Amino acid sequence: MIKFGERDYKLNYWKRTGAYAVIQNDKKQFLCVKDSDDLLFLVGGGVDEGESPENALLRESIEETGHEIRIAEEIGKAERHWISSKYPNDSQHNVGILYAAELLEKVAEPVEQEIMCWVDYSELEKNLLHEHHLYLIKQYLDIL
Repeated sequence: MIKFGERDYKLNYWKRTGAYAVIQNDKKQFLCVKDSDDLLFLVGGGVDEGESPENALLRESIEETGHEIRIAEEIGKAERHWISSKYPNDSQHNVGILYAAELLEKVAEPVEQEIMCWVDYSELEKNLLHEHHLYLIKQYLDIL
């Protein structure tokens, strides 16, 4: 598994495995959620204890977008160590598992506040927060 960044051993260690969806529409745009800082994230999030990555992704999709998704295939895994400006005392470690998926019908109102949006690859490349996710997308699209 490819790794980005290095752990800072002087800080609190925080590890989280997450499952994320790479969803494209017929215009080859990517479905993302955008936070208040205009940073982009793939649909998905943390895997809870006792939960499979696939079930976490299905749950997170409804929480973030209100839509069900169909998982087509696993794209791959990558990890990243970083320090967030919101949590400067934590050395964060994300193990990301990415899946190709298809957006299905809306079944609920999203419970999270981020904005759902479709973005072109160039915007994704500029504003996707997690570089290990972008690496896996490039690998998936065969543009490395």
